[in-house]
Amino acid sequence: MGQDSIRFSYAEKNSQGLYEMTAGPLEAVEDDIFELIKRGIENRIISPILQAGLKTVIRSSDFIPASFKPVKTTEYCDVYARGEISTCGYTISMERIFIKGINVFAIRLAIYRTNKNGVRAMVLKPVNMSEEEFLYLFQDAIKKGVFSKVFITALLTLL
Repeated sequence: MGQDSIRFSYAEKNSQGLYEMTAGPLEAVEDDIFELIKRGIENRIISPILQAGLKTVIRSSDFIPASFKPVKTTEYCDVYARGEISTCGYTISMERIFIKGINVFAIRLAIYRTNKNGVRAMVLKPVNMSEEEFLYLFQDAIKKGVFSKVFITALLTLL
């Protein structure tokens, strides 16, 4: 049986040299996402059920290339594609972004909540979700063009 939930986060060194979980979304280039998945498989953090599910999702989804026009622009980044699911009053999003300050395309996993005025705002905490929710999110992200063809092909080979 798969894990109850998985967490996507990263840690930074504090002034005492200890690692602390960062409050905010996970942002990483595709190569780093690939390495995280690879290590997760090697260390048995990613269950065989999730691996099989990812393989099935990749094989059954039509690949859509990423758009050349951003769907949203902010001071921090341009969002080019977004896959998402809604759960427990939140929207969990997997996005292809271009980070302006460092001129890099990255994948961002983030949580959003719509306030009572209808404004959608990012929640600054790591993403926790079930493996099943992750598969639905990953499938929507593929359909919306979040990932490159190279990443999807490499991931399928790894799985």
